Amino acid sequence: MDRVGMVRDLDSLGRIVIPVDIRKRLGIGKHTAMEFWMTESGLIMRQCTGKVCTLCGELQHLTYFKNAWICICCMNELKNKR
Repeated sequence: MDRVGMVRDLDSLGRIVIPVDIRKRLGIGKHTAMEFWMTESGLIMRQCTGKVCTLCGELQHLTYFKNAWICICCMNELKNKR
């Protein structure tokens, strides 16, 4: 594992920006689902390797639509917003 000496502050909503160099190197793009784990020594984050809804993160009742996984609830919500 490479150690990279970068520091980023959380914003008022608790978000942090992953530097573009790291995103490019790891192949992380817009709307990439990420998984988080807490350990005794810190936080681990990685690209989600399973299928999850691109919009809400749901794991069940998924449909593949235009290069993204979308759950039935989000699909119905999108239909109703027409």
